Amino acid sequence: MPQNGAPEIRTAQDWAKANRSTRIVAYVLILGCIMTFAMGQTILFTVLGPLAREIGLEEYQVGLIVTFSALAMAFVQPAWGRRSDVWGRKVVIIFGLAAYAVTTVIFTVLIQFGLWVWLAPLPLFTLLVVVRVAYALTSSGIQPASTAYMADTTTGTQRAAGVALIGAAVGIGTVGGPILGFLLVGFGVLVPLYSAAAIALAMAIVAVFFLKEPPAHVRAKPTSKMRILDKRVLPYLAITMVLLTITAATQQTGAFYVQDRMQLDAAQTMEAFGYAMALTAIVTIFVQGVVVQWLRPAPAVLVRVGLLMGTVAFVFLANTKAYEGLVIGYMILGGSFGLLNPGLMSAASLSVGADEQGSVAGLIGSAMSAGFIFGPILGTSLYQWMPVAPLWFNASVMGAMLIASYFLYFAPRPAHLRMNTRD
Repeated sequence: MPQNGAPEIRTAQDWAKANRSTRIVAYVLILGCIMTFAMGQTILFTVLGPLAREIGLEEYQVGLIVTFSALAMAFVQPAWGRRSDVWGRKVVIIFGLAAYAVTTVIFTVLIQFGLWVWLAPLPLFTLLVVVRVAYALTSSGIQPASTAYMADTTTGTQRAAGVALIGAAVGIGTVGGPILGFLLVGFGVLVPLYSAAAIALAMAIVAVFFLKEPPAHVRAKPTSKMRILDKRVLPYLAITMVLLTITAATQQTGAFYVQDRMQLDAAQTMEAFGYAMALTAIVTIFVQGVVVQWLRPAPAVLVRVGLLMGTVAFVFLANTKAYEGLVIGYMILGGSFGLLNPGLMSAASLSVGADEQGSVAGLIGSAMSAGFIFGPILGTSLYQWMPVAPLWFNASVMGAMLIASYFLYFAPRPAHLRMNTRD
């Protein structure tokens, strides 16, 4: 029993009966942590690209920094998910935010040394890779722990909606990063990165005092290690990895496709593609933050409708020639991703026990990171062969996964997640 005599919160049912303000504060903080993490990511990409040549780095070296980081993140996220099952979600989230702040400051200082020409390009590149890998190894527990937090505090019918809020927070942070960078870069080219570190540290401090640990499961000793080949979650991991590979390939080749299709120069391409991506992100956020919250469809519905929309979007993009058509195609794709992310994450969550939520969230996060390792290489290779090849390839894969999804078993809501017989 807690010291104040209040009933101990052990299950999602108990959480639902807890003080409403406690739940609201917890969810706001969790979503704020995820937005901070995502925002810091996109601020980095916004700043590092334009500065690369000034500090003596080649474009491929910038790509390698991202690739090594993604590899490290894919490797350790399952472990962090399991740690959150043992240590608790709050500890992992706070540690991740603090580590994010520290490694981002060190990374930014190294870039400053490069601008001052205190470091030659090769040792600078090596140090940037080391620090970025350290960031991935230490802060990548934020997303699986936050996702598991949401799983801990939602019942079966609420799971997809709760996970969709995590996706919406990622989307808002992803869009907010470049906006914050644009607003702050006038004060100095590195101010956005220092600001991202400061926000992460502030969120960690706030979480220490105000984030309540979610319903406690058995965490006295490490749980059994969930394997990536666990038949309960393997189909969802496979679809997630393929989906994020497609996403990365689309992001990597999208600007080239818009430029070549519309015959634009570099400045016009940045404006045109940026506008299309902004609308895509808005649709994704709307679907996850409004549509899924309102309708609360079953995971199977989210996955199948999302795959259908994705197939249609890629076929449409491959055939349209007008810029307005491209924008519409990308917006349909945004809706597809907005459904697939919560559908796959909630399906995987419902397929395992209450004490394995961190483990499965870590595996899903690892599958996402793995997609960003292979996607850019696949997309650019296909594009060099034929500009529409990535789109037709993606459409074919999406269509094949749609057919396969009808043979996939979606776990029913477990008894321990039902609040009452009607749920």
